[in-house]
Amino acid sequence: MIISKDRSGYFVSPDFVSSLVEGRIHPTQEKLAVDHRLPPVGKRPSELRKIEHPFDWDKFPYPFVYNQIDPNKFPIQSWRECMRLALNKQRLPVWSGDSDGADSTALIEQLRKRLLSYRGLRVSANEILITAGAQNALFIVGLLFRDSCGTIGVEDPGYPEARNAFELSGNRIAAVNVDADGLDPDTIPVECGVIYTTPSHQFPTGVTMPLERRKRLLGVAQARQMVVVEDDYEAEMNYVRDTLPPIRALDATGSVIYVGSLSKTVSPGLRLGFMVAHPDIIREAKALRRAMLRHPPTILQDAMAHFIGLGYYDTNLRSLHRRYQSRWQAMKNAMSRYMPSVQLTRADGGTCFWADTGSAFDSAVLEARLNARGVLYDDGPVFYMDPEMGHGKLRLGFASMPLKSIEQGIRTVGEELCKQG
Repeated sequence: MIISKDRSGYFVSPDFVSSLVEGRIHPTQEKLAVDHRLPPVGKRPSELRKIEHPFDWDKFPYPFVYNQIDPNKFPIQSWRECMRLALNKQRLPVWSGDSDGADSTALIEQLRKRLLSYRGLRVSANEILITAGAQNALFIVGLLFRDSCGTIGVEDPGYPEARNAFELSGNRIAAVNVDADGLDPDTIPVECGVIYTTPSHQFPTGVTMPLERRKRLLGVAQARQMVVVEDDYEAEMNYVRDTLPPIRALDATGSVIYVGSLSKTVSPGLRLGFMVAHPDIIREAKALRRAMLRHPPTILQDAMAHFIGLGYYDTNLRSLHRRYQSRWQAMKNAMSRYMPSVQLTRADGGTCFWADTGSAFDSAVLEARLNARGVLYDDGPVFYMDPEMGHGKLRLGFASMPLKSIEQGIRTVGEELCKQG
C-alpha cells in the first residue's frame, strides 16, 4: 500500500491504486460453496433474538441501555495499580505460560474469603470455576446437562442471552411464568430437569424473589431432582431492604449452581465471572471450559485478585451503590412525573426499570422516534419466548446515564408514549 522514495518520503503505491480501480482488493464474493452445510435459514445462531445496541450508543444523549457503565467513573488508577502488580517479574512464569486449564489460585482465594463469604457461601477451592463472564458459565452448564436434563426451564420474560446459550448448547427450552415475586415454582413444566432463575433482581423486571419463594423453589427442585442455576444478577444493588441470602446458601444437597459476574461491578469488557457448584460439577465444567478456551487470561485473574484483596473492589462497589441509588431515585421521580399512566414493576434496586404501558403499540415506530431524539432503550418483545407478549413493555436502564440527563431523557420518553396513545 505504501512505498518510500529516497529523501522524499512515503507515498501511496501506484500498484495499490490500480488494484482498487480494478476491484482486486475486495472483489465481489461468490456464493459460499458449502452454504448448504450451515444450519438452515431461520435456525442460524446469528438469527437468534438478542438485545442489541448501536455501536456508538455512548454518542446518544439518553442511553437507557443495559450492560454498560459510565466510563468516566471507572476506577482507572486502582485498576492500573493492580495490573502493575500482576505484571511483577516474579509472577511472569505464572501467567505467561500455559496453566493447563487451572485458574489463578489468588483469585479463587479472594472469591472464597471475600465475595462469596459476604453472600453467605462457605465453599472450598474445588467448588469454584472462573469463567469468561456469566454468559460463558451458562453455556458450559447447557453443554454439561444437555443429554440428561430433558428440558431447561427459563423465566418468561427473561434473559434472552441465557435462552440462546441453552438453545445453542443443544437443549430444549420451556417458559416458566414470572410474577411480582419472580419465577413461580408451581408453573415449572414437568419435563424440566434444569431451572434458570435470577432471584436477586429478575431479568428484566427487576423484582426480588422473597425468601419463602426461594425455599419453595429449592424444595420443588429437590423433590423432582432438578438442578437450579442461580444467576445472582445485581445482588449488591438493593436500595430499600437488606440483601436476601442466595438460594445456594439454603441448599444442602448440591442442587444449586451459583453463577456470578465480576464484570458488572467493575467493567463488562473484562469478561470475568465464576460459577460455584458441587466439586463433581466443577470438575466436569472445567473439562468443558478447557475445550472451549482453556481458561480466562491468568493475568486478568491475577489483577482482579489484587483489586479485591487491596479493597478496591469494595470501595468501587460502595461508590457504585451510592451513585446508582441516586439515579434510581431520580428515575422513579421522573417516571412518576412524566409517565404517570405507565405501570412500573415493584423493585427494590438494580439498575433498570420495567415499564408496562398497557397498550400494544408499534414498538418499531416508538423506537425510531425515540432514537431520532437521542434516546436508546430495551424493547419488551426480545425478553419473551413469544415476542407478541412484550409489545407495550420497555426496560429503561440507568447505569451509564449521567444523573443530570435522566429527567430530560424520561420526559422525552413520556412525550413519545403520549403520541403513541
